[in-house]
Amino acid sequence: MGSALRWLLRGFIPVVILVLAAGIAWLLWATRPEVPAEPAEERSWPVAAVTVDQGSHRPLLRLQGFLESPRTATLTAAVSADVAAVTAREGNTVAAGDPLVRLDERELHLALDQRRAEVAELAAQRRVEQRRAEADRQELAWEEELLGLLEREVARLEDLSREQFASSADLERAQQERTRQRLSVAERRFAVETAEDRLAQIDARLQRARAARDQAELDLARARVDAPYDGRIASVAVAPGDRVAPGEPLLTLYDRQALEIRATVPRHALGALRRARRGPGVEAFAEVDGQRVPVRLSRFGGRAEPGQGGVDALFRITGDDHELVLGRFASLEVRLPPEPDTVVLPFEALYDAGRVYRIRDGRMQPVAVERIGQVRRANGERGVLVRAPELTSGERVVSTQIPQAMDGLRVRVTEQATPHE
Repeated sequence: MGSALRWLLRGFIPVVILVLAAGIAWLLWATRPEVPAEPAEERSWPVAAVTVDQGSHRPLLRLQGFLESPRTATLTAAVSADVAAVTAREGNTVAAGDPLVRLDERELHLALDQRRAEVAELAAQRRVEQRRAEADRQELAWEEELLGLLEREVARLEDLSREQFASSADLERAQQERTRQRLSVAERRFAVETAEDRLAQIDARLQRARAARDQAELDLARARVDAPYDGRIASVAVAPGDRVAPGEPLLTLYDRQALEIRATVPRHALGALRRARRGPGVEAFAEVDGQRVPVRLSRFGGRAEPGQGGVDALFRITGDDHELVLGRFASLEVRLPPEPDTVVLPFEALYDAGRVYRIRDGRMQPVAVERIGQVRRANGERGVLVRAPELTSGERVVSTQIPQAMDGLRVRVTEQATPHE
């Protein structure tokens, strides 16, 4: 019994301790001092803002294209000859009439001498033919006179033969002589009548010979290839010692004063650009290899390829103080006519290409806008030009990109700016 009591006491004491500890803990919690709860403070995002200045602004159209020239000539060989000298060098600037390539003239001189000899020979043949025609006319008169004598002789012998005063053999001989003379007269008359035709044949051959002579003279002159206009050498395809045939390229040059930039104008900008061209003209600037040169819209392309998103426009370079070369890439900035009721904003103010956020009572409020184009701001940076009837001058627009941007988001302005074109 004593051992059982001891066992009960050992199991009861820990329970009593646990109950006392729980009671003490509850007592401490129940008697704790009350601490008032602090309300959670709403976070505000630091942003930059820009003041709206609504008015008339000129959009800036950015295009890309390549340099070309409508006056690009590939000079080719006109004759078969050896290249004697090449004074042209790629990249050199030449003036009209400057010698570029010289061909060996010896073969051309020989061909010209041969053509001149043919002309002289035919001219001599014509003079001989003229004298022959004159002689034929004189001989025809003599042949006809002789025929008349023979006719009278035959008639006399016929009379004598009827009266038995002449033999038939004499009459036959006379008749034969008369027949032979008639043939001679006919041949001579044919020669006289065809004299003009023979002269015409010689004249035609002489004309061909003179044309061949003139062609030989022209070929000789083409042995010297000169610059057709002021320009720059784009490439040289031959060297001294080369053998060239007619039509083979010698060199290529282009007119520096006729350089143009071909760029594709997107469909949405075509209308404004065409309207501007009907006015005082469209001025723009192009940047090529670090050079900024003035350009002016010259004309639009005559056709568009299937699937092309716009129409090609050709901008003529108006300045001459440049070192531009064909085929180089060019970036253009074109100033379009002013667009009324528009606002200039930095690109950071535009969300999803069609929405900005204005600040009302310290919170962001979305405003739908229509994107018109780009502009060049006063600080030299580019901005976006939009039209937003809901925006009024003096309002502030958020110009910071916030990933959590939404309607009603609380913001505080840390930087204020006023954009200008």
